[in-house]
Amino acid sequence: MVRSAHSEKEEVILLASLFVFESSLVIMAMAMNLRGERPFAVFLSRGSGTAFLCAIVAFFIACWVIVHRYLFNKQLPSCRVNLVVMTNLVTVLLLVLTGEVIVRAGSQSYLDGEAFMGVVLKPRNWEQAKQRTRQIFGSEDREYSLMLHDDRLGWTVGPNRFGFREGAPYRINAEGVRVSYDEGSLPTVDGKTKIAIIGDSFTFGDEVRYEETWGYHLDQLLGEKFQVLNYGVPGYGLGQMLLRYEKDIARSNPKVVILGFIGDDLRRTMTVYPFLGAPSWAGLVSKPRFVERDGILTNIKECRHPLEEFVSRGSISELPFVEYDRAYQPSDWERRWYHVSYLARLFMSLRSPASVLTIEVSDEALVSVNAAILKRFVESVIYRGGIPLIVYFPSRSDFNQLGSYLFLGKRVLQEAGFPHLDPTPCLLEVPLSVRFAPGNHYSPQGNAAVAECLVDAVREAIDKPFGGRT
Repeated sequence: MVRSAHSEKEEVILLASLFVFESSLVIMAMAMNLRGERPFAVFLSRGSGTAFLCAIVAFFIACWVIVHRYLFNKQLPSCRVNLVVMTNLVTVLLLVLTGEVIVRAGSQSYLDGEAFMGVVLKPRNWEQAKQRTRQIFGSEDREYSLMLHDDRLGWTVGPNRFGFREGAPYRINAEGVRVSYDEGSLPTVDGKTKIAIIGDSFTFGDEVRYEETWGYHLDQLLGEKFQVLNYGVPGYGLGQMLLRYEKDIARSNPKVVILGFIGDDLRRTMTVYPFLGAPSWAGLVSKPRFVERDGILTNIKECRHPLEEFVSRGSISELPFVEYDRAYQPSDWERRWYHVSYLARLFMSLRSPASVLTIEVSDEALVSVNAAILKRFVESVIYRGGIPLIVYFPSRSDFNQLGSYLFLGKRVLQEAGFPHLDPTPCLLEVPLSVRFAPGNHYSPQGNAAVAECLVDAVREAIDKPFGGRT
């Protein structure tokens, strides 16, 4: 009886050692995948590197136990060792096959690839991305019916368009300005001080009616002597905001121009093909891309014939200037031998491998390019006798960790050297539960709070001498 209990204990130890041996191999493979392009020393200093080192230790301990305890010292008869090994192999094989069947059966087509329980499986499919883009452009009833291709801007809001976006009605007048859905026009009234606002979906007012946007509230708070014109375009980065001002706003010479942005807009500036960072944006094929070299800001990407340029390429690596896209990861599109397994694809897709950012898409480039764009915007507005105002809009994540945008957003603002407005104090007065709409844009209450925070600053800027210069 004593010998039998001892044998059972030894079999459990052997079986556990085999499982540790195999698990450590899996962890090492996953950790090396997460290493990506980082130097090995940098990799070891990160969490994935720590997991890799722990797995190596576990691997050698398991090997030592198996080799010395059961092969050299014969703690168990060879027939019992063989039986335990076979039990382990069969168990692992069944687990792998079961996992493979579950992932294969549960995977569904998703945008430009497949997904399992919300995890997008790598690699992404280039042919599927092209086909989906063709379908979006060929459909008249699509989410992007608001948008119109523009050779210079990439896209803009189409004139004289109306419909529903993010569950809220919208209407764009002939000048490309958002107006009341019910009235359908926004007459230009002589004698009023014009205030143009430009930005992304937070300025445009996604998820709320025109009468609930912060631009409309600001118009009402300023009074009848002023007219606020909403030139916001969803999805814009800072570079497109600058170009929108120069192309569509500057000629009307408004007294005040307010540029509002969120933290994500800084990263959008560094993209060329929006769908790379946000696959659901396949309808927005390409956008301008600014670079800053030797103090000179240059737009290197034209957007003429974007669909033809896009679908004519045999692989994503052939897209012009794709290397200038911060969201481009070649490994996301490269098919490897192990991708034949859906289970392997799932494990490799849970976290993206680290990459070494090139100088053109580095954090330093992000700061310098966005700062240069803000400088050019301010200088352009002042040159035309206007008053530029820059507003940073905190997103939901900023409230989860106040100041989270400081690492890049604050650096950009400091680099640009201009003061900015931050409506965070007013937004904090709105309960978090009603501060944002379901899609994470500002709610009607949030938009009203933003306007309350901006109105005094706008009045003060208008009253300053020398066109608002500081």
